[in-house]
Amino acid sequence: MANETKTEKGKNRETLLLVVIALFGIAGLVALQFSRKDPTRRSGDKSLVQAENQATDVDPNASAPIQKIPGELLHTSEHPEAGRPFKFYMVKYSQGPEYELDFGDGSPRKPFVDGTVQHTFKKHGPCIVTLYARYEGQEVALDTLRRIVARVKEEVLVGPKGKPVIDYD
Repeated sequence: MANETKTEKGKNRETLLLVVIALFGIAGLVALQFSRKDPTRRSGDKSLVQAENQATDVDPNASAPIQKIPGELLHTSEHPEAGRPFKFYMVKYSQGPEYELDFGDGSPRKPFVDGTVQHTFKKHGPCIVTLYARYEGQEVALDTLRRIVARVKEEVLVGPKGKPVIDYD
């Protein structure tokens, strides 16, 4: 009976020691998790990993053709008028890519033909025209042009001699 109490006490001590070690391990894991909850450190770690992945995944030869496409809109002092056709001209373009113009007014894009495209704006006001190029399945915005579409000019004959007066409706 004396032997049984010694072995039971030894087992109890071992069990107690295992429980204490397990509690320390759990407390260490909890402390580690709370120290990683700082959002600035976590997002920084994520962005670092993403940047490293992007740096290794990008093949410079694959992206080179789209980056070498020339294309620029002719910047003039002319402004389009609402309700009247206006021509946009492109300079520094090459054969091969398909060039399109987005007029920023909700109308569908129009392709360039021989370096020009014509469009009639329906409303007056500011607009942003964007030049796009598509080549080998990729698309890139090359240039933007900010313009203010003028109101429609109307000539009204006024007075006994019928002199024209321009009215901006």
